[in-house]
Amino acid sequence: MKLITSLLITTTLLFSNMINAEIFSIENAYVRATPPHSKNSAAFMKIHNNSGLTQKLIAASSDVAERVELHSHIMSDGMMKMRQVDAIEVIANDTAILRPGSFHVMFLGLKSPLVEGASVKIKLYFDNGDEIIIDAPIKKITTQKKMKHTQ
Repeated sequence: MKLITSLLITTTLLFSNMINAEIFSIENAYVRATPPHSKNSAAFMKIHNNSGLTQKLIAASSDVAERVELHSHIMSDGMMKMRQVDAIEVIANDTAILRPGSFHVMFLGLKSPLVEGASVKIKLYFDNGDEIIIDAPIKKITTQKKMKHTQ
């Protein structure tokens, strides 16, 4: 009887983990490479919510930094400012896009420079209890603004 109960519990746990693993899928994750003395960086990605319920990304963690926070940019007093947010909503059957100038995972107090070609393990925590570990490549990102020249 104990064996049957144990097998039933194990099967139920495995099945529920398989269902939860399919709720979210992560695409195009990457982390911004840093100059040698930079103490901060960010991760960007697409988070697909394959369920019929709106979910929230509520936290992230990684060993590469002292703190990892969820951030966004807001307009305040006529200036764009970066602010920590409590959660990033992922609408039912939709995608949340974490990108520069918008929502992102922020690494504060980097323990060493993030070098292009390496990767960063990031653990994502969702309000439904799911936890997903991703291995995001580090990429060098250049931000060149096109300037309009007038004569």
